[in-house]
Order: sequence, then C-alpha cells, then structure tokens
Amino acid sequence: MVKMAMCAVVLLAACGGHKQADTTPDTTNETSNETPPASDESGNMIPPEKMDEVNQDLKRREMLVSRCLADAMESGEVPRGTHGHIVFEIKIGTDGHATDASVSKTDIQAKSVLECAKKHVMDTGFPNLPRPYETSFQFAMEAN
Repeated sequence: MVKMAMCAVVLLAACGGHKQADTTPDTTNETSNETPPASDESGNMIPPEKMDEVNQDLKRREMLVSRCLADAMESGEVPRGTHGHIVFEIKIGTDGHATDASVSKTDIQAKSVLECAKKHVMDTGFPNLPRPYETSFQFAMEAN
C-alpha cells in the first residue's frame, strides 16, 4: 500500500501536478494579425525525389571535380598521388541554379583546386525547386 502511495506521489510530481493542456483550438481571438498557416504546407517542402535529383546532379560532377586535382597535379601544384575530400555547403535557388557554394571542410590545400571545384558546383544544373534549398555534398578526389 505504501508503494502505491509513493508511486502516486512520484507520478504527480513528475507531471508537475498540473492538469493536461487542452488541445481544443482556441477560437476566441479571431481578429489576430497573425497569418494562419496554409492548410496544405507541402508546397513549401522539397520533395524527396527532388533532393535525390540534386544529389545525382552533384554525383555526375564528380569526374569533373576530380579533374581539377589532376590538372593541378600535372601543373606541379600538387604532388603525384595526392588525394582528399572537399565538402561544399551549397545553396540552390528555386530556378535550379546554385546561388552559393562554400567549402566547409577539405584536406586539399591547393587554392586552384578549390576554385575549380567550386566553379563546377556553381555550373551544375539542378531541378526547379518549390523553395530555396541548402545542402552539403562531399567530393572524393584522387589523382595519380
């Protein structure tokens, strides 16, 4: 009996002793200046198939981006056998064009490689989107 009383006290303390919040919509302030949310907000979401298409568009650029490292190696700017990764933070507009691409992480230090890779990311044609989209993408690079 004492255990049951203790459990009741613990449960009451855990919920703060307050009654559960009423989830019924409040219609008392119908003249609010707030814009009510649209009944269907799915138009603001990026559909998963569009996100997949963005990733596929970037994957198709991997060979071009790797060529940036190969060109730097051929010019002697980086040593033979250099390899590494570049992670870009990419902003894509609704028209399917990249509006910004910045390197967030890399182990490639050659500025020309980074600039060349950024140019290829910025030149990528993406699908039209219902709203601007920010994503990140990692390019693995190796030159022999």
